[in-house]
Amino acid sequence: MSLSKKPATPHRSTLSPSSFYNIRCPRCLWLEYWHGIKLPANLALQLLLSRLQEAAYDGVTSKAISEEIPLGKVERYKKRFTSQPVKINGEETRWKIYGEIDLLVHHSDNTYSIVDGKVSMKKDADALIDSYWTQLEAYVFAFENPLEGDAMPIKSIGLLQWRIDDSLHLEDDKRGFSVDHRYIPIPRRPEKFQDFLAEFIGIIEGEFPESGDDCETCKYLEKIGFSY
Repeated sequence: MSLSKKPATPHRSTLSPSSFYNIRCPRCLWLEYWHGIKLPANLALQLLLSRLQEAAYDGVTSKAISEEIPLGKVERYKKRFTSQPVKINGEETRWKIYGEIDLLVHHSDNTYSIVDGKVSMKKDADALIDSYWTQLEAYVFAFENPLEGDAMPIKSIGLLQWRIDDSLHLEDDKRGFSVDHRYIPIPRRPEKFQDFLAEFIGIIEGEFPESGDDCETCKYLEKIGFSY
C-alpha cells in the first residue's frame, strides 16, 4: 500500500499530547497518525533524569516547587487518562486525547494544578512556554472532560525545569550533577488551544500533505530518493 494513501483506520486512535510539541512538518505528523511511522528518539538519559525529577517532588507541598503554585500536596501522577471526543466547530470528531502527566497538585478546595517536568538546557522561559503550552492545555482538557469518571478542575499549569549547570565530586568513585530548578507558570489559552486542535486535526484528517519547509527528515528521504 502506498504511504500517501490512508488505510481504513488510523494507526493511532487517540491524540498524544507529546505530538502537540510543534507542527513542524505536516507530512511527518500525518504519517505518524495514519501509518505509525515516526523517527525514533534516543531519550534514555532524558527519561532517567525525568524519573529522578518526578521522584524528587513526590509527596511534598507545592512550596517545594514554587510559591507561584497555589498551596497543595504534590503527587507523582502516572495514571493514564482519556478525554471525551474533541469537538471542532461544535462537531464531534473521532479523536480523544490520551496520555499521562508528571506531577499533580491537590488543593484543599478539590481543585488541581498540573506540573509538567522538563529536563532542558533552554534559558529562555518564553521559548519553553511556546514549545509546551499546547501539551499542558491538552492535559487540562482531558482532566476537565474525562471519558470516564468525574471532572477534575484545574487551577493552574506550569513547567518544572531542571537545567544541568555543574558537576559534583561526591565520593572517590562517584560524581554527580547539580541542576538549576525553575518553575515557569503558563498562562491559560483555551480559545487558542481550540484553534490549534482545529489545525492539528485538519492536517491528520486531510489528504497526504506537503512536507514542512525545514523538515530534516523529509529532506533526507528526498535526498536518498525515497518514494511514498
